[in-house]
Amino acid sequence: MKFGDFFKKPEKKDPLQEAEEFKNVGRFDKALEGYRNVLAADPSNLKAWYDKASIHLTLEQYDPALEAYEKILKLDPNNKKAWHEKGFILVNLGRLKEALEAYDKVLEAEPGNLKLLSDKAMILKELKRNVEVLKIYEKLLENDPKNIKIWFEKGSMLSDLGKETDALIAYDKVLELDPGHSGAMARKGLNIGVRRQFSESFALLDKALQKDPSNWFALYGKGLVWKLKGTDLKSLDRRYDAVKSFDNALQAFEKATTLHSNNAKLWFEKGLLLKDIERGNEAIRAFNKCLELDPMNVKAWYEKGVTLKELNMEKEATRCFERVLELEPTHTLARHKLKQM
Repeated sequence: MKFGDFFKKPEKKDPLQEAEEFKNVGRFDKALEGYRNVLAADPSNLKAWYDKASIHLTLEQYDPALEAYEKILKLDPNNKKAWHEKGFILVNLGRLKEALEAYDKVLEAEPGNLKLLSDKAMILKELKRNVEVLKIYEKLLENDPKNIKIWFEKGSMLSDLGKETDALIAYDKVLELDPGHSGAMARKGLNIGVRRQFSESFALLDKALQKDPSNWFALYGKGLVWKLKGTDLKSLDRRYDAVKSFDNALQAFEKATTLHSNNAKLWFEKGLLLKDIERGNEAIRAFNKCLELDPMNVKAWYEKGVTLKELNMEKEATRCFERVLELEPTHTLARHKLKQM
């Protein structure tokens, strides 16, 4: 080193470069401080905003990340990556409708972005916009006709919409691609059981449980189908066989609620069965468990009220029907019950 070099001032680093170096070595606090200084001097510095946003996103600091992405999109409205990441943040903040708008901005430019279409389907499913979800599933299956997960999701959604014939086609497709798919066996088993194909239904449901003994839907299906069979037998005055069927249904629900004690749907159906076989006090306990897990369940409040009324517990029944009307003011049956009290 020359003697004169000792008297040279060190070169001043570019502030953006310095912040980026801190970012690259994981010193995010220093990096963020650097980007703040850069942006104070130059509020339109797109790279600084983007690097700042990416750090907040990495640290799961969603509010400041969102603020940064909004600044980016003011400066660069067609930035697809920023729209995508803004959508991701909005999902994590629970702002699902806004997230859809952000994802749609990307899909306008990239309509064939299958990953993003799948993400959009998940949001629509959460918002219970099932018809739109099914349209996306059709598009995904056009591209990947052997996608077992999408076929199964499609079948489940069609069942929820009451389109059981179409749902059965989807479950058959799943089983064609994966004959051992216990979820599709269980769903198909319930589907055909409701059509009174009892033997084939029970065979499928049992097979699903052999594959997966904890399959809650298979146990739920067995409970519903045995209950349906019992109701049919009772209507034919075959009381002994009906009692056996109801007992089988109860056994299925007992096992299901033991294995899956936090499933409100199972407790509700168990409550309905106990109510129907005139075991009212046990039915109340099942409905209470359902409502503990799902306090806004209008059906459970109503059925609990009906059961209490049958047990001559008028005050408690009244409170249930009033609760139904608080949750659903247009509930005609609850209003009618209250008039009878």
